[in-house]
Amino acid sequence: MDDTLKGLVYGAFIGDALSLGAHWIYNPSKITRIYGRITDYISPKDNKYHAKKAPGDVSHYGDQTMALLQSLAAGQRWDLQEFAQRWRRMFADYSDYMDSATQQTLDNFAAGAAPDDAGSGSDDLSAVGRIAPLFAVAALKQPAALHTAVRQQTAMTHNDPGVIEAGDFFAAVVMSVLAGSDISAAIFDAANRPYKTLPVVTWVAEAQDCLELDTVEAIAKLGQTCHNPDAFPSTIYLLLKYGDDLEACLIDNVMAGGDSAARGLLIGMVLGARRGFSAIPKRWVTGLRRASEIDALLARVDGSVDTAAPRRTEKVSFRNRAGILLDARLEQPAAEPKAFALFAHCFTCSKDLIGASRISRELSEHGIAVLRFDFTGLGNSEGDFANTNFSSNVGDLVAAAEYLATHYRPPTLLIGHSLGGAAVLAAGAKIPGVKGVVTIGAPSDPSHVAHLFTCNLAEIEAKGTAEVNLSGRKFTVTKQFLDDIREQRLLEAVSKLRVASLIMHSPVDNTVSIDHAGKIFGALKHPKSFVSLHPADHLVSRKEDAAYIAEIISAWSSRIVST
Repeated sequence: MDDTLKGLVYGAFIGDALSLGAHWIYNPSKITRIYGRITDYISPKDNKYHAKKAPGDVSHYGDQTMALLQSLAAGQRWDLQEFAQRWRRMFADYSDYMDSATQQTLDNFAAGAAPDDAGSGSDDLSAVGRIAPLFAVAALKQPAALHTAVRQQTAMTHNDPGVIEAGDFFAAVVMSVLAGSDISAAIFDAANRPYKTLPVVTWVAEAQDCLELDTVEAIAKLGQTCHNPDAFPSTIYLLLKYGDDLEACLIDNVMAGGDSAARGLLIGMVLGARRGFSAIPKRWVTGLRRASEIDALLARVDGSVDTAAPRRTEKVSFRNRAGILLDARLEQPAAEPKAFALFAHCFTCSKDLIGASRISRELSEHGIAVLRFDFTGLGNSEGDFANTNFSSNVGDLVAAAEYLATHYRPPTLLIGHSLGGAAVLAAGAKIPGVKGVVTIGAPSDPSHVAHLFTCNLAEIEAKGTAEVNLSGRKFTVTKQFLDDIREQRLLEAVSKLRVASLIMHSPVDNTVSIDHAGKIFGALKHPKSFVSLHPADHLVSRKEDAAYIAEIISAWSSRIVST
């Protein structure tokens, strides 16, 4: 991708992320007292608005910008309907701060409003800060097409005439910068465009009048809030004051306090377009937590994915509905994935078990992207295993599916190994868009796993907890875990499942007998298929068995994914 286009997108995200820890602190002296001079990403744990975020994360503004980039990557074009659906999915169970404009827009959608009529009417300039990804779309190279997209995406949540025209203004500034203009020339050229409600000339003049002032003093005078009459002249001041000095501008923007994230998105976008990606400090790029995702999405937006490139493994993470951070790996094929799948590992295992990783990687060679993750309290995921159970595993699967739907595409395949197979059968009806469920050596009753610690059952029942030894590792198992697996009615749920199913089981499985596969297969409705995995062991430890499983899943899924 062109260095300037990449620079303007990264600049927007970095301007937002740099502001996260001090966001909405209106007293600049307090920012200095708490943090000193902020030159890098800081922890927002003491910020009541973003306490669940981490250094290098973006704010709720940046999350919406990411949703736009994901939408553009999905079809390599601007599609208001698709963006609206993705935006709404993101907020279905959102854990960061939700501002009033977002809530009002969601309420309007819930009341039946269309995307072009759902906007809150808020005059918050942050809506314009989201536009950076639009410049990377080839189909929007014509000014008329770009301005239409900018106006539509801005109006969807902030249907305020002044904010919509502010979008026109900043789009014009960026286009001038991309054409070679310096910052001040681009601003003055854009200010000379006709505007019906936006007092651009007045606000630019106010910004010019403050250029001799210290930045903190100037922003305090012009306005620290996100509202257009404050944020617009303050943003213009920063751009005119610092010219091409991207680093100093973004840092001093944060130190000036207030809604620095709203301003940061815009100045990062404009200065990123002016300086290019190569001029952005490397520490800001590498410290941005979603940098690899941004790279992948930008490659898809402009169609520059190298189809000859090898598949890649991306380290990702997401939070379940309890707010616990789960560690995951996304196995991506070289070309555009033909489907996305979730892989659920076996009881007390992890996503990195040989069988799980091999099957996932083999599937990526067949064009299927696979997200494998550690259930709560296992592998590298946060949480305490003692507090988990079969129901929480199902909840983790739903959270993983929501992550894929928000950041990539909804999963159409669920694949589970052993108890993970039982979990995907239970989760199949809870995840929208699923077309197929695959089990590998799955038990027909989750309580089957209790046989692994039979000698500890009496102690667990009597004391409520016991430390058990499973394959040389110690785990704390509680009575609530036992109660939960005993209460599951898996075969009843399986009988109500209305997606295609593939049951895979080895007749020589000594951990979960093949009788379980028969019970599951009998309870399922058509279309259903059974494949024998002889001579594979329960853990699918042989590479050739993993390759065989992947080949079968790929061939089987090719029919259901296309239907």
